[in-house]
Amino acid sequence: MNLNAAVDTPPHPLQDLRVQTPAGHPHDAGRVDVWLDDHLRAVALAVTAAGFILRLSAATGTYLNPDEALQYAQFNQASLRLAYQAGLSLPHPPLYYVLLYYWHLLGRSEFMLRLPSVLFGTAFCWVSFKWIGQLFGRASALAGLVLIAFCPSLIALSGEVRQYALLLLCMVSALHFLGQAFQQRSPSKMWCFSLFLYLAILSHYSAAFFVLAVGLYSLARIAQALPGRQFVAAWLLGQIGALALYVSLYLTHLAKLRKNVSTWGGDLDKFYFHSYRDDVFVFTRHLTFEFFRYLFAQSYVAGAMLLLFVAGVAILFARDLLSRSGKPSSRLGILLSFPLVALWLAALAGIYPFVPSRHTVFLAPFVIAASSFLLATLGRQKLWAAFLVATVLMAADNLYGLPTETLLTRENQRRPLMLSAVDDMRRSIPKGDLIFVDYQSSLPLAYYLCGPNEIIYLDRSHADFYQFNCDGYTIVSVRFWKLRAESLALPFQEMARGYGLRPGDRVWVFQAGWAGNLVAKLPELSPQFQCLSPRLFGDNISLIPFIVGPDLLPAAPQSSCQR
Repeated sequence: MNLNAAVDTPPHPLQDLRVQTPAGHPHDAGRVDVWLDDHLRAVALAVTAAGFILRLSAATGTYLNPDEALQYAQFNQASLRLAYQAGLSLPHPPLYYVLLYYWHLLGRSEFMLRLPSVLFGTAFCWVSFKWIGQLFGRASALAGLVLIAFCPSLIALSGEVRQYALLLLCMVSALHFLGQAFQQRSPSKMWCFSLFLYLAILSHYSAAFFVLAVGLYSLARIAQALPGRQFVAAWLLGQIGALALYVSLYLTHLAKLRKNVSTWGGDLDKFYFHSYRDDVFVFTRHLTFEFFRYLFAQSYVAGAMLLLFVAGVAILFARDLLSRSGKPSSRLGILLSFPLVALWLAALAGIYPFVPSRHTVFLAPFVIAASSFLLATLGRQKLWAAFLVATVLMAADNLYGLPTETLLTRENQRRPLMLSAVDDMRRSIPKGDLIFVDYQSSLPLAYYLCGPNEIIYLDRSHADFYQFNCDGYTIVSVRFWKLRAESLALPFQEMARGYGLRPGDRVWVFQAGWAGNLVAKLPELSPQFQCLSPRLFGDNISLIPFIVGPDLLPAAPQSSCQR
C-alpha cells in the first residue's frame, strides 16, 4: 500500500478528487469504481437519505423516556428567560434549551420534539462525509459516511430529545472549517471554525475534550506552517473567545451546580480510576473496548473497529515521524487520538468518567475518521472496496448487535403502553387520590397525565418530596431518582406522615422508568405483597394500589388479599 499517497498528498476539495482505476484490477471492479467516482455525490446523498429514514424511524412509536421528559420539562416554560433558568438546574449548557424552547412552540408531540435531533444527526452524516474526504480522500469519505449513517448508537441518539446530535454536528462543522482554513490560509474560514467551536461548547460540556484536542492540533499546524499574522491572530482571538465563554459558563452555571455533582454522577464511580482498587492497564483496556462496544453494538465489529482505529492512528503518527525532511506533516495523529487520550487522563484524575455511553460519544467522529482512513488505505483507495467493507460491518452491527446502554427496550417503550397506563389511571383512580412516584417516573407522568401543554410547577416546600397537581390528582415524588423495593418503606412512611395520611388511606404507586419496577421484588420481601394487584404495561410501567398501614408503612389492600 502507498501510505505516502494516502497521507502526504495535500488535501483538496472533495469534488476535485478523482480515483484512478488501479492497473491490473479486474475490469468489472474497475468499472464499478469509475461509476462510483463519477456518481459519488449521488451515492453519498442516497446513503445520507437512508440514514435520515433510520433516524426518523428511531424517533417514532415510543414514549418519552425519563431523560427526554426531563429535558422537555426544562424548556416547557412560559418564557425563554424561565426556560433558561430552569435549564440551569441540569449539568448542560443552554444552547439546546434555547433552540428547543422555540421549536416546541411549533408542536409538542414526541415526534416533533425529536425531529431537531433527527435533522442534526442527518446533517452530521453529510458534514462528516465532507470533512473526512477533506482529510483523506473520497474512499475514506464514503466509508466514513456509511459507518456514521448506520452506526446503531448514533441512530438512537439522533432519535431522542438530547443534545448529542447537535454537539456532533457542531464539532464536525468546526473541523471542516478548520481544515479549509489551513488549506486556504483563510482568516475568514478560521472565524467560521471559531463560531462552530462556540456552538459545540454551548451544546454539551463534554466538548471540552474536543476543544483541547483541536487546540493542540492547531498549535502544531501553526508552528509547522507559519501561516501569517492575520491567520494566527484570527485563531488566537477565537481561542480567547472560547476561554471567555468557558469562564462565563462556569460563573453563571457550573459553580452553582457543584453541590449537585454527586446527585447526577452517583452511579459513575466505577468509570473513574482508583489506584487502591484498579490496575491501570486493565482499567484502560476494559473501558476502551466497552466504549467501542457501546458505539458499535456487536462485539466482533467493535473489536474490528478498535483495531482499525489504533492501527490508523499509529500509521498517521509513523508517517509524520518518517516524513522526508522539509515535507509538511499532517499532525492528524494528534487530532484523532488526543480526545481519547484526554478522556483517559481525565478518568485517571477523577475529573470525568470514562463511561461507555452517550456521555463519551464525542469520540465518535475521531474514531470513525481514523478507521475510515485505514479501511481506504487497505483497500488501495478503491471506492467499491471501502463502501463494501463499511456496509458489511454496519449490516452485521445492526443485525446482530445488542445495545449496551439502555435498560428500556424499544418493545417496552412503545407509546401505546404509556397511553394505556394513563387511560387506566384516569378510569380507576378517583380525583383527589395521591399518586406516589420516584423522580424518574414523575417526568413522563407530567407529560402524559397532565398533558404536554401543561407547565408543571413543582412545590419544593417539603424537604424530602416534590409535589405537583394536575387533572385533579396530587402527585408526590421523592427527590431521588428511583424507588426500589428494598427501600420503599421509609420514604412511603415519611410521605404518609408528611401529607397527613391515615391508616387505610389508598395510595397509588406509579413507576415508568429504567430497569424494571417494584413489582418483581416486593413479593420476595414480605408475604403480604404476594397478593398485590398491580397493573402492568410492559416490563417498565406499573401502577400498584397500596393502603397506608397502621404504622404508616405500605400495605396491600385487604380486598386484594381476600381474592
